[in-house]
Parts: sequence; structure tokens; C-alpha cells
Amino acid sequence: MSRNELDNLAKIGALKVEPYAEGEYLGLVLSARNRPIDARNENLTPESRFDLAYNASHALALAALRLPK
Repeated sequence: MSRNELDNLAKIGALKVEPYAEGEYLGLVLSARNRPIDARNENLTPESRFDLAYNASHALALAALRLPK
């Protein structure tokens, strides 16, 4: 989806534009960095390790979306 299409969706109220919050962004990046370290813990179940790895990628994707224009 192009930037223009996203802007149009925001204009008609289908999307809500949120202001950049540096604290939120930094927290997401920190989470994305720490979770893979925790996911290497062999004492955890495979499901828990997967959740940690998955949530790291999710946090990084959210951080990218939260960057200002």
C-alpha cells in the first residue's frame, strides 16, 4: 500500500494517525533485542522460546511502523 493510500485512509477516518513517542519506540527496539537472547534459553519449552522469538520480530515491526515520516 502506498503512502498516499495510507494518508487517504487517515483522512477519511479509517486509520488513526498517532504521534511519534520516542519512549515507546525505544522500548520496542529494546524488547526486540532482548527477546532473542531469552529465546536461546534451553530450559524453556519450545513453545515459550518460539513466543519470545516471534514477539521480538513483532516488536521490531511495530517499531518500524512507529517511526516518524
